[in-house]
Amino acid sequence: MPQKPQPQGLDIEAIIAGATAREVTVPLCLAGALQGEYEALERQLTDAAALVGQSLAGSPRTQIAERMEALREEMARNRVEFRFRALSPQAWSDLLAAHPSSNPDQMFNPDTLFPAAVAACAVEPAMTEDQYRRLSEKLSAGQQGVLQQALWDLNTSAVQAVPFSLLASATAASRTGES
Repeated sequence: MPQKPQPQGLDIEAIIAGATAREVTVPLCLAGALQGEYEALERQLTDAAALVGQSLAGSPRTQIAERMEALREEMARNRVEFRFRALSPQAWSDLLAAHPSSNPDQMFNPDTLFPAAVAACAVEPAMTEDQYRRLSEKLSAGQQGVLQQALWDLNTSAVQAVPFSLLASATAASRTGES
């Protein structure tokens, strides 16, 4: 495939100076009790909706749905957005090497790698390995997995040069009629 000719005047030093490491934001609701209550209400709403022929006036569905909406708002207020920045490929490789696994089927020890990776990549809030360990004791295995997968992808996955979102494009296009 022939190379696309580069426009004249590109300055590699300016390109290097302007380049930044990839970042990702991971939102987590840290109010686990609210999540549990929401899920219980969701089951109740499903059960109540299964009662065929029951009008909304005599059904608890409206109250359940209203409580679910209130919980969603409260969960949003208890959501923390963790922002992480990728390490350089060499720093990531060094981090992997610093956390070898005793299991020959694993290339690293996840129990030691991820606290170190969080501490190395966390931008906001910044945290130490010890702080992440203390936080992780309050997270579900699923929430820990979300953070770990985000860190892994951040440091190992290729990035689409120019991302495209159909939803964002459609939303922006729908505003053309607004004044």
